[in-house]
Amino acid sequence: MLENGTAIPFHKHVCPDCHSIPKHKEWLKAPIVPGLHVFHIAKRKGRWEPIFIGTNRDPYYDERLSWEGRSDKMTQGYALCVLDYEFQILDNAFLVHKPGIKRYKQDRSRAIISSKTQSIIKHYSYPELKVFYGTRKGCIV
Repeated sequence: MLENGTAIPFHKHVCPDCHSIPKHKEWLKAPIVPGLHVFHIAKRKGRWEPIFIGTNRDPYYDERLSWEGRSDKMTQGYALCVLDYEFQILDNAFLVHKPGIKRYKQDRSRAIISSKTQSIIKHYSYPELKVFYGTRKGCIV
């Protein structure tokens, strides 16, 4: 499906750096074997928003933010980075997202929400995260 374009990496046209998994080219070429195995262990770097299964002991998603405002998972990603979490990328698993392929488009109402989200992150979320978790070189919101 990736080869013929009926599937693409998540948000490829909106924020490719946010969802491009580490070693994705090698992952695509990895041999398919029965079951699930850890293909690679990665750390959160840059703007990568790993999709992961966590527990109640992991840093929480900031519910003051919303997907409409963009960057909603960046604060949680920052905390996971500072705490030096490892993400186990599986060899034979992927996530399907419907309704389809998103493309970037100008949207005045989303731009307003995005601006408010950035303000919340800058003035509230990020200062709180630094108090709760500290800082680490290479970790960004």
